[in-house]
Amino acid sequence: MLDTWYLDATWISVAFIGGLLARKINLPPLVGFLTAGFALNFAGFNAGGEALEAVSNLGVMLLLFTIGLKLNIKSLLAPEIWLATSIQMTLMSLFFGLVIFGLSFSGLYLLANIEFSTALIIGFALSFSSTVFAIKILEDRGEVNSFHGKVTIGILVMQDIAAVLYLTITGQGELSLWLLALPFYLFIVRFILLKLINSIDHGELFTLFGFFAAFVAGAMSFKLFGLKADLGALIIGAILAPHERAKELARHMMGYKDFFLVAFFLQIGLSGFPTGIDLIIALILVLLLNLKGAFFMVLFTRFNLRARSSWLTSLSLTNYSEFGLIVVSISAAEGLISEQWMTILALALSFSFLINSPLNTRAHQIFNKYRPYIALLNKNCVHPDDELMDLGNTEYLICGMGRIGRVVYEHLHKLHADKVMGIDYDMELVEKLQAGNKNVFWGDATDSTFWENAKRSKIKMVFIAMSDHKSNVNVAKEISSLPERKFVAGVTSKFKDETAELIKAGADFVYNYYDRLGEDFADRFVKTKDNLTIGISNKDDEA
Repeated sequence: MLDTWYLDATWISVAFIGGLLARKINLPPLVGFLTAGFALNFAGFNAGGEALEAVSNLGVMLLLFTIGLKLNIKSLLAPEIWLATSIQMTLMSLFFGLVIFGLSFSGLYLLANIEFSTALIIGFALSFSSTVFAIKILEDRGEVNSFHGKVTIGILVMQDIAAVLYLTITGQGELSLWLLALPFYLFIVRFILLKLINSIDHGELFTLFGFFAAFVAGAMSFKLFGLKADLGALIIGAILAPHERAKELARHMMGYKDFFLVAFFLQIGLSGFPTGIDLIIALILVLLLNLKGAFFMVLFTRFNLRARSSWLTSLSLTNYSEFGLIVVSISAAEGLISEQWMTILALALSFSFLINSPLNTRAHQIFNKYRPYIALLNKNCVHPDDELMDLGNTEYLICGMGRIGRVVYEHLHKLHADKVMGIDYDMELVEKLQAGNKNVFWGDATDSTFWENAKRSKIKMVFIAMSDHKSNVNVAKEISSLPERKFVAGVTSKFKDETAELIKAGADFVYNYYDRLGEDFADRFVKTKDNLTIGISNKDDEA
């Protein structure tokens, strides 16, 4: 057996090369990680599977914890989330079950004489969408806090709850009588965690607090209650979400989460090497993804979401899930289905990631190209995600009301008062700013429909200050494609390569605040020097 150091060096190297090559051809790195997993499997380097599985489990739990830090539990009560999930999982389980049962008459030996109850279990497994994949895609596009991003996350959380119920029904959850004490535990642990987060500084102890909250207070405790560890990490994150330091904590955990998730995607490729029959069935399942995505589209538009929001949400969810693998593995352990279905679903899962990664990367471009056809699904009604179309007397528009956007708004408001407006696609943030009498409205600046339909004749300047670089690039592209625009667009960036990409996207002005920070500091300090008193003199006088 190879030394652990060689195994670690091997999978890290292969994963890095795979991710780098994927990025070179404009694909998300996770496609390269998946491919790397299959390459390692083919080469026989699967002896480190247990270690990789442990690391991948850490990645999934951290992912759900960081999502919990951004989650509003009340949003799950919206009909387009809880009711849509219930309808989708029920009908998709029946649909996939009927297809699998129908294929049992095709002559494929693996499907021969399959019972309808067994086919329904497989259908249930296929009805899930991947939490890891969907959220990673949203993060890469900078849309976790967008309207469609929150709908996507809500659907995934409800599916997680369905997975917990399945584990309980099959006896795998091992529910304890202590479960009755869970509400009291959550009340007490919330009190303790909020006390701790208020007393810790910004250093390494704050990061360690994040691990403690996710793995000890969340994952391990829920495991003791007989619930899914992943669900515990999510719930504890949601408990901390209202705290003012939740976003800071999420930033601390992001780097660790991204590294651990590399092992998750590698682990999928290492899950088993398929036979020819496995490959045929997996390809059939991949073809059925089109119907799964189409059903999501129709379902969301029937719940009054606009076609664009429905498109972006559906595309994120059109895949198979790691939870499907859990359902199949449990069912195989109970003797309900063949263990070979684990390999088939792992292969179908991988194919769904490989196919949908580039589609999700180009989601906005694809929508713009086929918008007349996709928009036919719009209902003639008031949509919960309708955007402001009359900008009134606004001359200065700020896109993105995060930390930078709010500073820009306050500065311009002092100079131009009601001629300044801010827009953001985080509804909770918008409601909070509106409560503070800010002229801020909900709107998605990455939406081509917004720029084409909004009455913007009086706009002179647009300040693009969204917190994510990809979102800023998308906004710059939409603005640069407008015919006969009469305003200029400026955008912020952190790095030189981002600056070059924004200029290429069509931005008229790019402010690299890392480059300008020292210059601005020196300039302001020199200007205010004469108005400052020397601190040491004050201390001497007091002495």
